[in-house]
Amino acid sequence: MVRCSPQEFVGSTVTLWAESTGAPSRLAQTQTDAGGPFALGANAKEAILYLIAKGGSPAANKASGNNLALALIAVLGSTPPANVVINEMTTVASVWTHAQFFDGTAIKGPPLGLKIAAGNVPSFVDLQTGGWGTTIQDPLNSSQTPTMANFATLADLLSGCAAQVTANACSQLFAAAKPPKGSAPTDTLTAANSIARYPWYRPERLFLLLGEFYPIPSGKTMRAVPFMPYLNFSPSAWVLPLKFTGGGYVAGGKAMFDSEGNLWVGDNFTVGWQAHDTLWQGNATKFDPNGKPFSPITTGFAGGGMQGGTFGAAVDAKDNAWLTSYGGKSIAVFDKNGKPLTPPEGITFGGRLGLMQGVIVTPSSDVWVVGLTKNQLVYFPKGDLNQGRIVCEGRDVEPCKSLLGPLHLGIDQQDRIWVTNGMAHHVTRFPASNPSKAETFETGCGSGLGIDSQGKVWVTNRLLD
Repeated sequence: MVRCSPQEFVGSTVTLWAESTGAPSRLAQTQTDAGGPFALGANAKEAILYLIAKGGSPAANKASGNNLALALIAVLGSTPPANVVINEMTTVASVWTHAQFFDGTAIKGPPLGLKIAAGNVPSFVDLQTGGWGTTIQDPLNSSQTPTMANFATLADLLSGCAAQVTANACSQLFAAAKPPKGSAPTDTLTAANSIARYPWYRPERLFLLLGEFYPIPSGKTMRAVPFMPYLNFSPSAWVLPLKFTGGGYVAGGKAMFDSEGNLWVGDNFTVGWQAHDTLWQGNATKFDPNGKPFSPITTGFAGGGMQGGTFGAAVDAKDNAWLTSYGGKSIAVFDKNGKPLTPPEGITFGGRLGLMQGVIVTPSSDVWVVGLTKNQLVYFPKGDLNQGRIVCEGRDVEPCKSLLGPLHLGIDQQDRIWVTNGMAHHVTRFPASNPSKAETFETGCGSGLGIDSQGKVWVTNRLLD
């Protein structure tokens, strides 16, 4: 059914598409009947499907004519429900989850990315009713973030054009949604796409439209909008963040994605623990790409020496998760199912390790780890748990001589290791093939580190730097 604010629309052209890495495939097309329903069917063989509805007029007011500025979308995923509503809510949910994959009104991209994006749509909207999804309404999101109000306000603005609440509602919407470069949108779908791609660009323009589309009636206190709750203040950006928890997640440290888009994170503490800095004793948590926890609800994944997550989290080519531990003074490794691959006390090299921090897996599958308190550098060639060794510790030889409280590390495109130092105003760099050839570069007391596709090294500093 095609529905807008909340009228059913007749005469809308509804097209069923299948996403792909290239141009999407058109599978079927029809028009909505009186009352807004439509029927489509196709054999898509597990493809990710989406519907686009264009044009139409309200069933209760056919005289208003065909609204050519109306274009709505609903991404259905690979197992679509039998009954679907296409409306402003499904449009906001589908556009914001797929913003990076739109090419005009077509959706295309890598299969994994498209699968993850489609899986996120139900977090925002119920495709069978066109109403709220489960995650956005849960206690973490409904009352602790402005996401519902941001979302409903966007839907209200699209509805203003769909229902033509003023004579020039659509042109006003398109002007307010005009991107920093290029021309203004020409329909509600491209308007939504423009806002999602440039959420930071002059957000107050759209917020002001809410008052123009839905002025508070005389003697009333609230706007008569089709979707609630609406914003009372302009947002800084039209973004729709969601919170997730569970799976033993408490005070997460470093996080890392695996090859399937699942997220691993080392937890500082466990659920219910009276947390104190004297002992970090948390376990590991794993979330699927749509925020559902894989790990047990209270304990998370435990064992293998995991006791208090830190900056150290990495995933190797086998999707094993490498995590460093403060409480255990150890290195823990879990397989993709959460089974510990390290002994109960973890890897400690006979108790020689101190408080461990950053860990990385290089493109050649080598694993490097740094230790904060004992100024240590640890190396596992090809990620072999049985071949690990402490390269150096203390400050007697390089590269440890150039380290001071190492926190995190990364590897650049020239196979050079970069390390931040929490107790020194420099970063350290050395060739992975010859760590003794260390050099330093002044930055500040470093913590986080990342290396972009151009080889630029990004360092976050702390301690007033």
